[in-house]
Amino acid sequence: MPRTPDHWPNLASLLLVSMMGAAILTLLPLWVGGLSENQLFSAQQIGWLAAADVIGIFASSASAIVWVRRVPWRPAVIGGLTLFLLGNLLSLSCDNFAQLMAIRIISGLGCGTAYAIALAGLGDHRRPELAFGLMVSAQVAFGTIGFFAAPRLMAIWQVDGFFHYLNGWLLLALLSCALAFPHSQKQRNAGDTGALALLLNRRALLVFATTVVYYCGVSAVWAYLERIGVHLGLDSARVGDLLGIGFAISGAGSLATPSLARRCGRSVALGASIALQVLTMALLLGDGGGHALVLYATASIVFQFFWSFTIPLLMEQFNRVDASGRFIVLCASAFKVGEILGPPLAAALLQRAGFAGVLALGIGAISLAMAMGLRSERGARERPAADTAAVSGA
Repeated sequence: MPRTPDHWPNLASLLLVSMMGAAILTLLPLWVGGLSENQLFSAQQIGWLAAADVIGIFASSASAIVWVRRVPWRPAVIGGLTLFLLGNLLSLSCDNFAQLMAIRIISGLGCGTAYAIALAGLGDHRRPELAFGLMVSAQVAFGTIGFFAAPRLMAIWQVDGFFHYLNGWLLLALLSCALAFPHSQKQRNAGDTGALALLLNRRALLVFATTVVYYCGVSAVWAYLERIGVHLGLDSARVGDLLGIGFAISGAGSLATPSLARRCGRSVALGASIALQVLTMALLLGDGGGHALVLYATASIVFQFFWSFTIPLLMEQFNRVDASGRFIVLCASAFKVGEILGPPLAAALLQRAGFAGVLALGIGAISLAMAMGLRSERGARERPAADTAAVSGA
């Protein structure tokens, strides 16, 4: 069998691994909801547990720029996924906060290792834009099924049902990796790692910080979106169904981004998408009255759609910072930093101000990200003009 990512079985293996790399964030509301239902941990502890996997994923994926082209891919991916699966098994019925936190961080290290290699493999595809588009579709499909299936499993096995759902997919991913995971298609360039430091200029740091702030606000609200629905008087199964519907619809958001950005301009598209997300969070500040179901359904679906719509715009800012395409690898790290910060901050505010505090954090962070993102867009327009003037002067 060919060992290139262009071969469909190999591409399917890459997609399954990348799907598992985003699994915890995708189903984060169910993980937080299950921990809350058990009532074994405080709100602050739940916030840290929500960020634990992401800490491990960040540590391994951020370092991947050094090792991803040096290690043999198949054994590294199988080892990472196996560590993720074992961490899930050890998490079953674990009621000690320190132990569970350590287990989830270690699980994240394994998950992040496999995820980084999968992203590199998708980038090796002869049509990377197709490969990454299929990756988003796979993650949406995983989340859509999960929001319908996982709550039913959790009704039987409580929070352990969440890990049973993950492990079922992990076994499938491990089988596909053993049969059809591709080799790296590129050789390591010894100068790339050192040259990366030269890219960390003011504009690059602003783009990185914009994504961190945005994902801090998004992950804070996303972590407690299921609980907000329950707080409005909806049952957990109904909330899971609505989140699943919204997640399925959200896949259309990223597909709509390129055409709307070309038609309206990136700045208008970015500003409008974030403004609409802020509006949905503001709507959830109310109690819903007799229209809680309609309010929550509308707000949660619109929120997820424009979250998906915004991601390609932020990634394009990374891409335009560096024409060589190296800085884009730090985009995933920026996502993870925001995801690490968001849930614990939300948990702290939840204790003081309830869900209004969580939503206020989301509104404030995402609004700040919009201002920073628009500044980055303005800088991107000014840079080519400055370069043209310099050439003319020469």
